[in-house]
Amino acid sequence: MKFTLLSLTLALSLPASCFAASLSDWMNNVDDSVPLTNITIPGTHDSGATHEPVSGIAKTQNLSISDQLKIGVRYLDIRLRHYGDALVVHHGSVYQHLNFDNVLQSVTDFLSIHPSETVIMEVSQEYKPANNTRTFEQTFVQYKNRSQYSKFWWGHSYLPKLGEARGKIVLLRRFAGSFWTSGGIDISRWSDNAEFTIKDSRNTPIHVQDYYKVSASSNDNKWQAVYKNMNAAKSSNGEMYLNFTSGYRPILGIPNIPGVANDINQRLISYFNGQNAGNHHYGVIISDFTSADLTRAELKSYF
Repeated sequence: MKFTLLSLTLALSLPASCFAASLSDWMNNVDDSVPLTNITIPGTHDSGATHEPVSGIAKTQNLSISDQLKIGVRYLDIRLRHYGDALVVHHGSVYQHLNFDNVLQSVTDFLSIHPSETVIMEVSQEYKPANNTRTFEQTFVQYKNRSQYSKFWWGHSYLPKLGEARGKIVLLRRFAGSFWTSGGIDISRWSDNAEFTIKDSRNTPIHVQDYYKVSASSNDNKWQAVYKNMNAAKSSNGEMYLNFTSGYRPILGIPNIPGVANDINQRLISYFNGQNAGNHHYGVIISDFTSADLTRAELKSYF
């Protein structure tokens, strides 16, 4: 494509908000043959957690799931309480005024409009189940198989290439169950506050860094874990890295989630802005309080 001086001048004069459309379709710039393991993918931790009764204890995102997808997020961490034979979004004990239908409607509406994209959805069981007549998995399947959602799921137990997954939800199943019942890639062997590796059904390694208990005096220990895993992903080929940049630093008994996110997110932006352009990938970067500034920095090699 040729740019005239006028078109370049007009592009440079546009406000940052005008680039949202390109973030909505950024996977259009990635070849079908590229595995999901070899792509830098912005993600969010506790993607539906936008409410809290006391500041700093439960809220992890400012943006709705729809708005997260619009700015380039392609990994969602969905945590569901099983209550009254329904699935409702929680962060710990705090109800987030969403149910699983709201989540699935947002994601499938987005994929219908943006069929070049895929969404990796990690689903886990959160907080105490109550007033149920069936298992969590049985209720999950009731949602998953509804006619308005059923065609959107990637139907295999291994990580696909992008071309295979466009327009689909790739489920990472972090709850007890069976592929033959609920589908998805089994990541139920999850370790708490740890770094570990699990594998999909084709033995593709999925490396997880999820140290969320951060030093009370500094975020440096968290940053070192994030930094190490980004650089490991950069030099890997065919392995997935799930790199949680989220965490909390306790202050006077309050988790203080923003105290970690505000610092780590700025370090991420500086890190990515300092990387040389090239065919690099840094894994799945799963953050609290994501923003267009953060996702644009992470995705700059695709534009």
